[in-house]
Order: sequence, then structure tokens, then C-alpha cells
Amino acid sequence: MDSEKVLFASISPKIPIILASGSQSRKQMLEEAGICFEIIKTDTNEDALKKEMFGIPYEQQVIKLASAKAASVSIDNPNHIVIGGDQMCVLDNTLFDKPGTSEKAIENLKYLSGKTHHQHSGVCIFKDNESIWEYSEVVELNMHSLSDQEIINYVKIENPIHAAGAYKFESLGCNLFSSVDGYSYTIRGMPLLELLKALKELNKINLNLIQISEP
Repeated sequence: MDSEKVLFASISPKIPIILASGSQSRKQMLEEAGICFEIIKTDTNEDALKKEMFGIPYEQQVIKLASAKAASVSIDNPNHIVIGGDQMCVLDNTLFDKPGTSEKAIENLKYLSGKTHHQHSGVCIFKDNESIWEYSEVVELNMHSLSDQEIINYVKIENPIHAAGAYKFESLGCNLFSSVDGYSYTIRGMPLLELLKALKELNKINLNLIQISEP
């Protein structure tokens, strides 16, 4: 008996879409949603922008950072839809950037253990170097009181050094939490449902644009 063919469904947008981000998580979410897109990473100086925005509410900061990334790509790519995104992990006005090392990831998780923190995520759409849509969302997360060994084991297995908050919620990281108020997409770095809704309402994607292909 012949094995069944594996077919892939994808949505080819009306105009090309660019994701202005090197985030593996954002890339994965758009791929899971079936959107055809390309990636152009930006060289936006996020640290400098964060210093300039000190004191501004985090929900506004993530949009400004997302917009800076999208604008830098949109200016060189007219007639493209450019998506920018940004994320901030915050506890009591302390910002937890991507740890960068296993040692810092362990330190961050020890600090977050047993506490409630927030993930702010912003996303925007640019076309012809102008913002045509923007949105931000926040999720409240309550982390279990974790033992030092649990934290060390987790970091050793998942190596979440490039994740805001030092955990990958889409995989083993979800086991770190006792409760979450909000969407998992937002925790992963992009309010995907609102983004897809915006692309549809802006008439850039729809289900009539689905194409079927073999691997």
C-alpha cells in the first residue's frame, strides 16, 4: 500500500511580508500560522533606545522598539509589509533582558522563582516606512517556588540564554509556572492572534490565498 503524501498549506500574502527580527520564536509562530515571509534582521541599538525611553510605560516602550526595528527595514523595502516585534520581561520595574549566559539565566530564574512578573509584547506593521498598525499586550505569570537544582537542570536542558525572562514557554518552560493570565503567544514574544487579525483586516492575507505544496 502506498504511503500517503504529506502536503503543506501556506498563505501567500497579497504583497511580500518581511519579519524584521532575528527571534527564533517569532519566526516559528509565523511559520506555524502558515504565513509566507522572509526575514531581515535589524541592527537597531535597543540599549540606547531603552535609555531614551526610561520612565515611559512598558506597553509603550515595546511598541517604540518594535517600530524602530520595522522602520529600519521598511525604508529599504518599499511595497513590502514589514512586521516588527519586541518583548520585555518585568518584575517590580526591574527589566530582565535576554540573559546571554547560563550563569545569568540561573540568576534570573532564582530571582523570579516564587514571584509574579509580567511579559510585555509589542508588534507593529509598517509599509513604505510608515506605521499602519501597532499593538501591545501584557501577560501576568506566577512562577512556582523552584529549588536551585530544578533551575540548574532546566537551564542545562533548554539553554534559554536568548529568551526574555530566561525560559522558553513554548516547551519545558511552561512547567515553571503555577498560573498564567494571558496568551502563550504573547509570552513567546508576539501577540500573534491580533497580528493575524490586523493583516486580514488590512486585506493583506485571507484564506483564499492558501496554497498547497509538497515538501
